[in-house]
Amino acid sequence: MTSKEIEKYRKRLVGVLKRERSDERTAALYELAKEIGASTSRRRSGEDVDPVGLVDNIHYALQTASMVDMCRTAGRNYWVAFVASLIAFLSAAAAWAAVYVNILAKMSKTLYL
Repeated sequence: MTSKEIEKYRKRLVGVLKRERSDERTAALYELAKEIGASTSRRRSGEDVDPVGLVDNIHYALQTASMVDMCRTAGRNYWVAFVASLIAFLSAAAAWAAVYVNILAKMSKTLYL
């Protein structure tokens, strides 16, 4: 899930919670939980979770998706930073090489005059 999709689901959760009728709200929560991949039943008993538990499960699923997305972004940014630091290192090495060549050129002119 991308960060935009996660934000869309969070807004949808808020919209579901604003509904007046509890039966509509519960049905919408079950639908949202199934769509996101959140658990809709208790671990041990296998019975359905109450609406408060559904909201918690949906929130945890969205939180986990956010963390996965952040890790994916961090991994991508790591390689960008690595390449940028490599380019900066090569640029600094080229600058020092130019300075060294300039110094050698000045020394060779003074030696041959």
